[in-house]
Amino acid sequence: MQLKSLPKTERPREKLIQKGTQNLKDEELLAILLGTGIEGKNVIEVAKQILN
Repeated sequence: MQLKSLPKTERPREKLIQKGTQNLKDEELLAILLGTGIEGKNVIEVAKQILN
């Protein structure tokens, strides 16, 4: 699933702006730093893989 298909309020960067870092999951913070996923995986999936 692409992040573009998520509601804006659920996207990591928008959540950061609205709620601050303390309200984001580790994979969401890492996803912001990574910026983009890889073919077949969105950035949140890649971030989860890295953290596991």
